[in-house]
Amino acid sequence: MLDILQGTPLWVYAVYLWMCYYGVKACLGGRENRRSLMILPVVLVVWSLISLTPSILSSSAWVGGAVVASLVGMLLFNAEGARLDANGETLVLPGTWKTLLISQLFFAVKYYFGYQQTVHPLLLSTPAMLVAVGAVSGLTVGLFCGRAVRLQRALTALRRDKGVVLP
Repeated sequence: MLDILQGTPLWVYAVYLWMCYYGVKACLGGRENRRSLMILPVVLVVWSLISLTPSILSSSAWVGGAVVASLVGMLLFNAEGARLDANGETLVLPGTWKTLLISQLFFAVKYYFGYQQTVHPLLLSTPAMLVAVGAVSGLTVGLFCGRAVRLQRALTALRRDKGVVLP
């Protein structure tokens, strides 16, 4: 195990620390505007697609996983306790541990498949693994996309109703 950690590039640790920071920050609550709600899902989608093996199997599984997980993410995350700030442009959210758990899941999946690609590159080229990599990568990204969609809808509804009624 120590050999695996010692062989991990330094940038991977930096990404892990950034994801931990983002997740812990979400546990404490925070503010999100339209732009900030979209940054993380876009970054994760791009990262996920770049690391995906170009094949019909993995791409189809990724899309399927992303769609299913987006729907689950919209159900999992809610806008309970959310409110508009004084300027009416920013959503003030209560803390949630869900974002931390999902970010850890995303990192674990990317780390595992990256390790397998380095150590057993032929294993990841089998049809079963192409589907698994695509589906799991799509699932983890989809959860963040579902969160973003749900909170975007809450922000729109709160702005429309002047912060009085939650969606």
